[in-house]
Amino acid sequence: MFTAQSARLWVVGYTLAITAGLMIFLALSQQIGMRFDFGRQENFRLIDVILPTFLGYLGACAHFIFNPNGGREIDPRNSGLLRMMVHAPFWIFAAFVISLFYVHYQTHLPQPPDAPRVDPLQFDTLSRFLSVALGVLAATIGIISSYLFGIPPKRMEDASIADTPATASTRGPNDT
Repeated sequence: MFTAQSARLWVVGYTLAITAGLMIFLALSQQIGMRFDFGRQENFRLIDVILPTFLGYLGACAHFIFNPNGGREIDPRNSGLLRMMVHAPFWIFAAFVISLFYVHYQTHLPQPPDAPRVDPLQFDTLSRFLSVALGVLAATIGIISSYLFGIPPKRMEDASIADTPATASTRGPNDT
């Protein structure tokens, strides 16, 4: 069974792997022959576009670790759905990003004179497509993370006990 804790571990694992992989790839892009305008630091501008999304997931996890509550669990009937919703967006993102960088590389290679015309994938188009790929993660993993790493809602009986007249009279001026 795929539990909420399993999902948390996978989200963090994927996030760390993709963050490290993209940062290393983009930092080494000139040395491996990627055709970015290094004078305009296009490779580092892509890090600026991509990194905040993944840092948000890691920040949510860091907050969760030091939060005294245990987080939310899921209904066991939704285990398979949670598994798919955790793994698939990261795989889609990874496949799409690898494809984009491959197309960017291939379309910037010198073409033989008799080859069909291929327009290069420009930086603006590449960064736009990367934003779309990040949107897939925001629409899925961002919301899933808010539940996995967020504070569970108060139970109704806890809220009703806190609001009884007996507990209200024992509260101090700074208690809510």
